[in-house]
Amino acid sequence: MHPYSIKKLNIRSSIKIAYACFLSLFASCFLYSQNGEILGVVTDEQEAPLLGAHIQIIELNKRTITNEKGTFSFDKLSDGKYNLEVSYIGFETIYYTIDISIKKPKIQINISLKPQQSQLDEVTLVGKSKTQRLRESTANVSVLQMEKFRDRNTNTSDIVKQISGVNVRQTGGFGSSTEIYVNGMTGKSIPFFLDGIPLSYFGSGLGLNVLPANLIEQIEVYKGVVPVDLGADALGGGVNVITRKSYSDYLDISYSGGSFNSHKANLNTQWINPDNHWLFGMHSFFNHSDNNYKVDIEIPDEFGNPIPTTVKRFHDKFSNYLVNFYTGVYDKDYADRLVFSARYSGLEDDVQHNAIMAQPYGQVTYDESTLGASLEYEKKKVLKKMDVKWYSAYNRTRSHFIDTTLNVYTWDGKIYDRRTDGGEISTSRNLLELTSQNALNRVNLNYHLWEKGKFTLNIFTAWFRRIGEDPVASEFYGEDFFANPTRLFKNAIGLSYKHSFSQNLTSYTAVKHFWLDADGYAIQNLEFVPNQQEAFNFGFLQSLRYRITNFFLLKSSYEYATRLPDEIELFGDFTLVRPNPFLEPEQSHNFNFEFQLNTQKFNWDTNLFYRDTDNVIWLRTSQFYAQYQNLLRSRTLGVDMELRYRPFNFLDIKANATYQDLRNRSPKNITGAVDDRYFNARLPNIPYFFGNGEIRYHKSEFLNTKNSISAWWSANYVNEFYLFWAVDGNKDFKNTIPSQFIQNVGATFSHPKNRWAITAEITNMLNKKVFDNFNVQRPGQAFYITIRTFIN
Repeated sequence: MHPYSIKKLNIRSSIKIAYACFLSLFASCFLYSQNGEILGVVTDEQEAPLLGAHIQIIELNKRTITNEKGTFSFDKLSDGKYNLEVSYIGFETIYYTIDISIKKPKIQINISLKPQQSQLDEVTLVGKSKTQRLRESTANVSVLQMEKFRDRNTNTSDIVKQISGVNVRQTGGFGSSTEIYVNGMTGKSIPFFLDGIPLSYFGSGLGLNVLPANLIEQIEVYKGVVPVDLGADALGGGVNVITRKSYSDYLDISYSGGSFNSHKANLNTQWINPDNHWLFGMHSFFNHSDNNYKVDIEIPDEFGNPIPTTVKRFHDKFSNYLVNFYTGVYDKDYADRLVFSARYSGLEDDVQHNAIMAQPYGQVTYDESTLGASLEYEKKKVLKKMDVKWYSAYNRTRSHFIDTTLNVYTWDGKIYDRRTDGGEISTSRNLLELTSQNALNRVNLNYHLWEKGKFTLNIFTAWFRRIGEDPVASEFYGEDFFANPTRLFKNAIGLSYKHSFSQNLTSYTAVKHFWLDADGYAIQNLEFVPNQQEAFNFGFLQSLRYRITNFFLLKSSYEYATRLPDEIELFGDFTLVRPNPFLEPEQSHNFNFEFQLNTQKFNWDTNLFYRDTDNVIWLRTSQFYAQYQNLLRSRTLGVDMELRYRPFNFLDIKANATYQDLRNRSPKNITGAVDDRYFNARLPNIPYFFGNGEIRYHKSEFLNTKNSISAWWSANYVNEFYLFWAVDGNKDFKNTIPSQFIQNVGATFSHPKNRWAITAEITNMLNKKVFDNFNVQRPGQAFYITIRTFIN
């Protein structure tokens, strides 16, 4: 071959090699740069996730929409700058610029959309958040977003009472027992749920009265009809607490201090690995209060004559705590969410007095600790048309009740006398240790039969066992009765069908079955009385929602509800509540009729309700103890109404009122009276007219700074009502709980991205006397400061 040809061939080969190397290098760079990813969450201004928001990468013409949690993602992106267009009907469209590089291939963003009203041919289109869609569903439900409460000291029980038709009553200060009234129903008839699981299974340290707002996304109050998803027996409604769930890194720390030596500390954090969709987090809190507020009482003088005076409560400290670690995965092929949790919670409580505040206690204490673990799993389209949710948990609780002193105390904390036997509460005295175990399992299946219909099957099963030991009481009785175990098995099955006949008419139909198997005992006349019972009950519900216009809708519902007694009602708490293993289930016919008017600035809800209840389980109290009993048949008629008005973007006005008429429908042989004077009499110790109001001002870029301010005034009113039967005695000398009008004020100053916030608030600002359940006096004026930092 000619030397020139050889040289030319070598040049060509070199060019090919160089070109191949260039292509390899370019391809490797290109493939490497294809690892870019954008992850995001789209919410409204109240941080409620928006389902179906549209996101587009303009340069690539790539589009996606958000899921139920408001999340979206783009993957396999090369390096460079991209412009995102985010839109949702009824909200302002916004644009984001994203820069993906080798150093930062994964980008996480949180997008908050502002509402916008648009008119087309006199038809107003308003985007609806998940919260608003729930309000407008077939369920008669009130929803309260918790975002605005996370910077404040307010207790969860005080937050719930701001909802129309709801009244919360507490037997003392922070940590004391709480009862909630929803449309005339109260006590155990209105169960509390935590993400659909009965709150009672998590131990007393996680009661609604002490649960921090920082852990909560929203609170749902169901009235009259309870959907099968909640999976437990409820007689007239339920309160479902939805915890915060997000898939982003954050650190949330807050501390609050104030009157009565009150302290509340919260530490919540989460870390996300976006590469393999793995998460790890912790929820924790500690609360304490001395509850040493002033009360008006009577103290006997040296001759035993009662002398009116005002003193501070002296033996009423309360503390509770929680540490919860969780880890798991999300958005996997095999699971949308799979999370394991391990927690430790508990409380320490000084028992100040009995249920009716008739006798002070100076040394009675109760404490408990709960160790628990749970596993939750969620997957949409686990089969072609089926979604599944599964939750399983185990909890072990150890509690101690100490009532051994022979001292007799007066309300000023001094020893007045000394008994020869018996404790401050019990005749036997107690040094009681109880060990309780409970396990629960819930399976929820949603089958999308077709576009207009969906079946839901919910199966909830719970096991409970408790055993105790009391060496002091055993000496009194001659044997340790508490060493006998109590057992309870409960199973609830619900099947529902939701059908959309059109965009305006939706129906929800469900049947429920409840099964109880209890093995317990009572101590009567110093004798051990065992009892075993098994009960079966059915329930049925039907609800309809009809949208008349874009702004106006009607709802109606009926439920034949049944509720089985729980472990506290059957077996007592061996402190202030005595056992009654002979209780029978409650039944009730519940009717609701509701109409809503919803516009961009104005919301008006009105709910009419009727209840016909039999075998009412209520807490009968005396000077020394309390016990749940089946006594009454009752009828309830009522109405609640709520108005929400937002005249300007910076001002929110809310007011609600409730009137409920509860009447005894039991004959004389049930009430134990010699005649029928109690028939159709109003039930005592239950408020029949009450309401709430709030005016809230919020302004960003306050005083031309980047910071925000939020200030509020709120009030609660309860009309006077009789403590005992109105038909007994002279009207002028009856014991009444007086009318009460309590006002609160506060203000929060915060960084625009919630990096920090400081809140000052005054509760019961005019220091009015407040009385609650069984005429127990509650705290007067109190002042609190809360500091919070949130880093996302």
